[in-house]
Formats: sequence, structure tokens, C-alpha cells
Amino acid sequence: MGTFSERVKALMLEKKLSQKDLSKLSGITEPSLCRYLNSQVTPRADIVINIAKVFNVSENYLLGKLEQTSFEKAYEETLKVVARNRKVLTKEEKAEIISILYGESDYEDPNV
Repeated sequence: MGTFSERVKALMLEKKLSQKDLSKLSGITEPSLCRYLNSQVTPRADIVINIAKVFNVSENYLLGKLEQTSFEKAYEETLKVVARNRKVLTKEEKAEIISILYGESDYEDPNV
């Protein structure tokens, strides 16, 4: 998978977004988005940036210039784990996660 349209389609599938959803989230009209997804036209830089922001990936990844970074993969996996377990986490566990994110925690990763 290397082209812009292939990568965007794969991300849409992964995130369960329709063209209409992506259009709204990215601020790109549906007809224009359709042309980009069908590889009829090459998207301008601002279009690539808008779509990259929606999926939280780099522009270079969307353009096929590099693979998804390990950070992006870890971030996506972390989001999935937190979302799946948000109802079973205690208030203290949620507070600890927030504290770690804001750098206010004494938590030390034993794997580092």
C-alpha cells in the first residue's frame, strides 16, 4: 500500500469513517475528496495536511514516503486499549493516566 488514495482508504476503513465523515472532519468537499480517493487528481499540500490531522498520521506517511512510525502505532494501540477499558478503569487509574500525559507523574517506565 503506497499511494495517497490507498492509504487514506485503509485509514478510513480502520477508523470506520465514510467519505461523508472524512469530508466533514477534514473540511474538504465530498466531490473533491472523491476525486482524491479515486486518484483522479493529486491533492494539494493543504489537503494532505488536513487529512493527516484527521487520522493523526504524518503527511509523508499519507504520501507513501515512509511507513507509519512506531510512535504512531503505539499511540493508536494506546487509544484502543484506553477506549476499550474506559468503563472499567477506576477514577484513580484515570487520574494516573492523565497525570502521566501531562508529565505530572512520578511513574517510571520499567522498560526504559
